[in-house]
Amino acid sequence: MTLKRLSDIPGPRTLADQWSMYRRRYQMGHALREISQNHGDIARVPIAGDPKVLVSHPDHVREIMVSNSQYFGLSGQDLLRRVVPWSLIAIEGQLHDEHRAMMLLTLRKILTRRILTTTILRANQALSKLRDGDVIDLYQFSREVSLAIAASLLFPAEAGDEIVSGIDHKAFLDLMSQSNAWFLGMPLAFQNVCLLADLRHNMKIMATRRHVRRQLTDAIKSARSLSRSGPDADVLSLLTDGSEVGGAMRDEFLEDNLLTILLASYDTTANSLAWALWETSRQPTLQNRIADEGSRLSDNPADNLEWSNGAVWTEATLQESLRMYPSIWATSRRTLSDYRLGDFLLPKNTFVYTSQWVTHHDPRWFTNPLEFRPERWEPESTPEAGGGTEKPSDARLQFSFFPFGGGKRFCIGKAIFDQEASLLLGSFFSRWEATQIEDCRPEPRFGVTLQPDRPMLARIRKRRPKSEA
Repeated sequence: MTLKRLSDIPGPRTLADQWSMYRRRYQMGHALREISQNHGDIARVPIAGDPKVLVSHPDHVREIMVSNSQYFGLSGQDLLRRVVPWSLIAIEGQLHDEHRAMMLLTLRKILTRRILTTTILRANQALSKLRDGDVIDLYQFSREVSLAIAASLLFPAEAGDEIVSGIDHKAFLDLMSQSNAWFLGMPLAFQNVCLLADLRHNMKIMATRRHVRRQLTDAIKSARSLSRSGPDADVLSLLTDGSEVGGAMRDEFLEDNLLTILLASYDTTANSLAWALWETSRQPTLQNRIADEGSRLSDNPADNLEWSNGAVWTEATLQESLRMYPSIWATSRRTLSDYRLGDFLLPKNTFVYTSQWVTHHDPRWFTNPLEFRPERWEPESTPEAGGGTEKPSDARLQFSFFPFGGGKRFCIGKAIFDQEASLLLGSFFSRWEATQIEDCRPEPRFGVTLQPDRPMLARIRKRRPKSEA
């Protein structure tokens, strides 16, 4: 069988199509989904520079991320390497593997020792500030509590409190919104022109990054002087001491990875939690179910070790939030040599997009994919109840649902997210009822991550005990 060439791959590719993609760059997930629906599981994406291909079928996603990942390298990393050149998200090869192993071991220790205590403490602090009848921005609430938890896990208490108090929330959001998948797919020379064209804004972003880096440098010095270990050790202390994680991490790697985790914890966790809160706030019955589960939480962290195993609706709501609003909504790789994908031969340096947004919203895998249906994640869920035509856990189609990526670049913070987000969601609805403000209709904005395009306003009311209801 003769392989088809790149030029045979269907999809839009004219200058008009490129202009349309530029205009829709912050709605790019919708544009990619239309391309997949109209042109199939392997389709061209109209972005200038090296050829871009969208891959949507779970089998092909698994091939790229896992089974044949050695034939694909990182793409669009130039901007990331300017910001965090020694972070795990910007390095490859043996260097990446060694530092990833060290970070994984560190986060496992944090997960078993501190995540329950820290999350319950910070959740209680955040929830105690709310008042009956308040109108709150669920996204802002999620950002603030996620940042407080992240800082407590990453840094010694004094340094973490200083970093949290010194964070300019708007500047951090600007830092996360500086680019998008369209921008990262453009040639480097064009990226430089765009950055120069908005020099004033980008100088502010650079100043924010320098300020955070100075804070991290001070935090590292603080951690070394405190020399904490054992159950009270934070990520920074474990990595600077090194005795429990296979050696101390060098400062340049340490700073970049701490900055990356701080940004990820601040942004990606907050996004997923905010969308879960938002969708649940329109479903009173779902709120009550989560509240019943959250009422079993204890202020004693040790009593909550097995809580999530019985929090069926809390977990289902988070799963559905990750499906419908994946914070990391697309990833990209580049072919390191000519590569056969299905019936097509992709030349070297082809950008290959895989999109969680596209695949998660495919009706082949999830019935009524545009509807928020936590019940699809119940063990007995059927297609008629909103489940997929195949369960996402089935080996053949496990990449119909991949909010945390896959393979050697699978998100190292997934286990911490699972614990943190479920505890926060259960704690929130065990104390409060939320109702969306009329005419408030946030939509996803497709930047580097999937953020709401406006405040998520909801009115909260104190939940009455069942005996008073």
